[in-house]
Amino acid sequence: MHGRLKNNVKPASIIAAVAVLAAALVVIVALFVKPYLGMADNGDFFREIHNPGLYYLNDTYEDRHFGYFNREYGIREYPYEAGATFISSLSLFIRGAIGLDLLFTGDNRFDLRVLAVIYTLMFLAAIYLIVRQAAERMPALAACGAAALAIVFFADSGYIAYFNSFYGEPASYVALLLTMALLMRLPDLEKGSVRLLVTWVVAASLFAAAKQQNAPSGLLLALLGVRLAFLYRPVRMRRLALGGSVVIALVSILTYVLMTDDIKHINQYHAVTRGILEGSLNPERDLEELGLDPKFSVLAGTTYYDKYKLEPVESELMQEEFYSKFGYLSIMRYYVLHADRALQKLNQAASQAYYIRPQAMGNYEQSVGKEFGAKTSYFSFWSSIKPHLFPGSFRFIVLFYFIFYGGLVYHYVAAWRGGRTGDRFRLEALALPGLIGLSQLGVSFLGAGDADLAKHLFLYDVCFDLMFGIMVVYALNSLNLKLKLRRKAGNQPWKSKSSTSGSSSLPS
Repeated sequence: MHGRLKNNVKPASIIAAVAVLAAALVVIVALFVKPYLGMADNGDFFREIHNPGLYYLNDTYEDRHFGYFNREYGIREYPYEAGATFISSLSLFIRGAIGLDLLFTGDNRFDLRVLAVIYTLMFLAAIYLIVRQAAERMPALAACGAAALAIVFFADSGYIAYFNSFYGEPASYVALLLTMALLMRLPDLEKGSVRLLVTWVVAASLFAAAKQQNAPSGLLLALLGVRLAFLYRPVRMRRLALGGSVVIALVSILTYVLMTDDIKHINQYHAVTRGILEGSLNPERDLEELGLDPKFSVLAGTTYYDKYKLEPVESELMQEEFYSKFGYLSIMRYYVLHADRALQKLNQAASQAYYIRPQAMGNYEQSVGKEFGAKTSYFSFWSSIKPHLFPGSFRFIVLFYFIFYGGLVYHYVAAWRGGRTGDRFRLEALALPGLIGLSQLGVSFLGAGDADLAKHLFLYDVCFDLMFGIMVVYALNSLNLKLKLRRKAGNQPWKSKSSTSGSSSLPS
């Protein structure tokens, strides 16, 4: 295998470079050429832009939310306010982009495209690493197919439009792609391993801190880092891997522990009003099981961001009689005792699991003249066909996971028998997206009910595409190998067919 990798390094670099150029062209046209594409605000932006010192330039609720994305924001004279108790990696991206904008323009107006530039650079680096590593393990024709697949999947406007927004999804997206791409390279103890390992720790930490729901996945990445330490013989590399794992674990824990009350309240509110109460046959009884007054049943179906509210969401009444009375353990206990409701919610999540683009938010600026909430059709082949290609049921997800992990186990056993330690680690790393995806399904209704379900399942979509892409690339590589063996057998009929059996290849 190492000989094949060495021989394929130069062609793989060329294929990866071409893939990056193609992906860059797609992204530049989408984000930096008129009409600019982005993602409208569903109400989440304020808590992300307030502390860094940004403010809206338009006045009405309708102009700010859902229908159109706003590209420009004002920068206050003293942009970095005190009082923020939680700093996420998203806020680091935003503050860095504000600094760059002020450095180059100094006009006290922030253009979202500066933030999109940062995401784009990280995205293109991830595409290069992903395609190159696939190409190193495959013949040129199959590698070109894998590169095209990566662009169609991951440069889809359903993902890329998020780059022009203040959501945590794009930070999670580019950091996860980089983290997974680097994981595949880390077992190779090359000269640049120290640099790659440090880069991986940074990428994994950025991913874990991008959103609170990423924190459990960050702990899984930390465990992989500990596993990686035992692959290295040099003491320095072992210490670095273990130290990096501690950093990722601490970042993950702090991301969750330092969650601000407003974020907790948003999640709690939706977990009840758009989760447990949504579709309930006996909402009063359900509230009593949670330890809440049945009078709150009138909030069923409402959201934290509704313009007109039955009760102010942060009133003294809500503080004392609602938010303080239950937590996530209470919600988990409810679903354990009501497995039928849990299955119902899982099926509901599965029905929205393949909609990359949220239906509630538009992609255009108001000045473009499109109708309220208009969606782009630019480079959206994958996001358009995906909901129709896969069944929206939890049963299908179980079947898909069974096939994917069955394949991983098969190759893992083969790698174990062959003493291929690096390949075993890569297969363990490839198991991670599935676990992250499952956690997102659970978190989607535990933490937010069905509010913005497609948006909350964003990472499930990313992980599913990684898993499905691995399966398709593996099938292409296997088909190419079989065709090659048949041609070889046809050219050399005196050789026994059995002499070509037993060949295997690790899915890239």
